[in-house]
Amino acid sequence: MNFRPGDEENLYRDRMRALADSYGWPEMKAMREEVESLEIERYSMTFHRQLAEQGLIGLTWPSPYGQAARVDQQFLMAEELECQGFPGYGLTTNQRGGGMLLRNGSPAQIAEHLPHVVAGNWTYCQGLSEPGAGSDLLSLKTRAVRDGDHYIVNGAKLWTSSAHISNWCSLLVRTDPEQSRHRGLSLLLVDLSSPGITIQPVRVLGGWRVNAVFYDDVRVPAANLVGEEHQGWHVITGNLDEERAMSFGGTETRLLCARLIHRLAGKADELSESDLEVLGRFVMDLEADRLLYLRVGLAAARGEDTSGIGPMSKVYGSELAQRFIEWATELLGHSTLYPESEDVLASDLEQQLRVATVLTVIGGTSEVQRNIVANRQLALPRSN
Repeated sequence: MNFRPGDEENLYRDRMRALADSYGWPEMKAMREEVESLEIERYSMTFHRQLAEQGLIGLTWPSPYGQAARVDQQFLMAEELECQGFPGYGLTTNQRGGGMLLRNGSPAQIAEHLPHVVAGNWTYCQGLSEPGAGSDLLSLKTRAVRDGDHYIVNGAKLWTSSAHISNWCSLLVRTDPEQSRHRGLSLLLVDLSSPGITIQPVRVLGGWRVNAVFYDDVRVPAANLVGEEHQGWHVITGNLDEERAMSFGGTETRLLCARLIHRLAGKADELSESDLEVLGRFVMDLEADRLLYLRVGLAAARGEDTSGIGPMSKVYGSELAQRFIEWATELLGHSTLYPESEDVLASDLEQQLRVATVLTVIGGTSEVQRNIVANRQLALPRSN
């Protein structure tokens, strides 16, 4: 079985490598400083605009917005992006917003938003989780009441990544209070500059901020309803499936592993046999994670349902990332806990040690993902 991409697929990888080669260390350092200043994981506005200038946003979207590339070609570009150490979160989160509109938006919504998405000048976030709800997304209480040609929104959202730099929020609200769980929900596109919205930072261990966003009598045009009223769960599940198909730590971990091996070059005699064996196993496990990640992309390119295998990739990659980073920091010892400013690898390992703690929580906990796999992929009965 040949897992290697063909010449057509390699065009997207080659474009990404050419872009990477245009960055020297001064440019990479400036980009890393921008990511730190924005307080968002793997998000550089400058780099995102450069991707837009090269027509690399919305590759899989139809003309005139995208290039009608296959999903696996998009995956190859995203993999190369992350494995070269470039910030890819802005690309994925904004493409999720545009993809949602292509699947469920009105022609007017598509015409208004997608040109700005591919131009890189409008940014998007998701308003899903709420205070006190934990990982139970469907217990949300944020309300939207119809008032003529507007909805009046009241409530609060938590863990809203990138809200403080976004123009729009895909907001999941309850429009039918008589219904429960996934029934009676709707999806609204909310302009985050609207009166009545307060965005407060919530800083996390990884070194960036998520946000608490409060909605106090916010008026949202009814024309901003995406899909049908009370059918918001159907709209948002496509976004959730895309999110679960993302690499949660796998690509970043492969980069860190390669850099660690480079650091250890010529020093094999200084490592114990057990450490060498563990390192070899991690290399194999990371390749298995890559193939599982690629499997999701290839299945999506064939038009298959990935809602069962996407969570498999999410669980495997996030838990593998946690195991690797814990082992790598122990291997290098105190230099990763108190890294020197010029030791970039040690600094990145220390930050990833903090970042990895949430990988099995964000995007749905590992417990939730395993339940999805059991139900959708293995057809096991739901527990009572």
